Amino acid sequence: MLKFCVMKEAMLHFIWRFQLFNILDLKTTDGENLRIIKRGSWNKIDAGPDFFMAQTEVNHQIWTGSIEIHVRSSDWNLHKHSQDPAFENVILHVVYEHDIEIDVLENRNVPTLELKNYIFTEVLNNYNELLQPGMNFIPCEKSIHLVKIEKIKFWLERLAVERLERKTNEIEQEFMKNNKNWERLLFKKMAYSFGLKVNSEVFEIWADSFDYKILKKIQPRPALVHALFLGQAGFLEVNSKDEYVQQLKSDYQFLKNKFGLQPLDKNIFRFSRMRPYSFPTVRLMQLASLYSAYQNLFSYLMGSRSFKKIRAVFNDLEYPDFWKNHFRFEKESARSSVKSISESLIERTIINVVIPVKFVYSRMLGRDASEELIDWLRELPAEKNAVIDGYSELGLKAQNAFESQAFLELKKHFCNEKKCLNCAIGVQILKDV
Repeated sequence: MLKFCVMKEAMLHFIWRFQLFNILDLKTTDGENLRIIKRGSWNKIDAGPDFFMAQTEVNHQIWTGSIEIHVRSSDWNLHKHSQDPAFENVILHVVYEHDIEIDVLENRNVPTLELKNYIFTEVLNNYNELLQPGMNFIPCEKSIHLVKIEKIKFWLERLAVERLERKTNEIEQEFMKNNKNWERLLFKKMAYSFGLKVNSEVFEIWADSFDYKILKKIQPRPALVHALFLGQAGFLEVNSKDEYVQQLKSDYQFLKNKFGLQPLDKNIFRFSRMRPYSFPTVRLMQLASLYSAYQNLFSYLMGSRSFKKIRAVFNDLEYPDFWKNHFRFEKESARSSVKSISESLIERTIINVVIPVKFVYSRMLGRDASEELIDWLRELPAEKNAVIDGYSELGLKAQNAFESQAFLELKKHFCNEKKCLNCAIGVQILKDV
C-alpha cells in the first residue's frame, strides 16, 4: 500500500463523490458487510454533514441519512459533532484512518468505514504528484498532456468569464469607494495601468494625491494638465533652463498655490531595471496627453461600440516636442524618438481597464455587453508574460487575449494555490485511473 502522508478532507470528499475506491466487499471497522446504494448529495456550502440523502446497506439492513467524512475518526470529537443536532441522522462515518472509537456513534450503532485500504493506488499516486512540493511551473505539468484539449478549452472559456466577473466585482466595490464617480474611478484605473507592474501602486498613490475635480477644471488647458501630472509626482523639482520645463514649473506653482497641492517625493517612483520608454516620467506625460485630448474620456470609451475607435483613442495623441529628446528631465537623450504609447500598454489597458469598466457600467445601465466585450478580447492578441510562456512550453498556446486571461486566472487562483480538486484539469487527471 502506498504511504500517503498529505491526505486532506477535501480529497476524501472528492474520492467519495466520484467513488474512486473499490466498492466491492466493503467492511466496516467492526467487520460488518457494507454496500453503498446512494453516495448522497455533496454539501458544499451549508454547515452539517458532508453528504445528504445517502443510502447504505449494513448486514442486509438499509439505512437512509447523512454521511460524515474525516481524515481521522478522532476529528469527530475535534469538531464537536456529538453536541450538534445536525449530525444526529448520520448513518455512516467515513474516515481515511480509524484511530479511535467514537462513543456517541457506537451508542447509535453508526458504523465507520476506514477508506485507506480501498482507495485505488493510482488515485493517490496522481494526487501525491499534484501536491508534492517542487519547482514545477504548475502541479500537473507532467500529466496535463493526458487531458483532452477539448476539455481544457472548455475549462479555459469558463475561467475567462470568471476572471471578467471577478474584475467586475472588484470594480463595483471601487465604484462605491470613489463616491460613485465613474470618471474618477476610470482615472485611477488608468493611472494604475500606466504605472505598469513596477510603479502601478505608486501611480495609484499619485492619482489619490489630488482631487479629481482639479483635473476636470483644467482639462481644457493641456499645458496645465501636464504641469499637474508631472509636478504632483515631484518631477518638476529640477534645475533646468529649458523653456518648456520653466513653463511647467510656473504652471505647477500656480496650481499648487491655487489648490493647496502637496507634491509627492519623486524618489518613490522606480526607474531602475526599466526600459526608458517605460519610465514613469514618460508614462505620466502620455497620460497627461490622453486626458488633454479627451476631456470626456469616460463618456467616449463607454459610448463607443467600435473596437477600432477605442484603440484610436490611445494612438491619435500629440506630445510636447521636449519629449522627443528626453526620457527624464535631468538628461537629454542622444537620439530623437516619439514617445507614443506602446501597443502592449494599449492592449493591457483595454484588457484590464476599458473592458471591465465598460462591462460593469453597461450592466448598471441594464444592458448586457458581455458578448460584445468577449469578442473584443478575442480580437486582441494574447498577452506576453512568463505565465503565458510557461503554458505555451507545455503545448497550451494562448491564441488571443481571451485565452491568455483564462491562463492567468488558472495560474493565480488554481495552480499557485494547488486547488487541483476545484480545477477541471486536476479533476480529470485524478478521475482517469
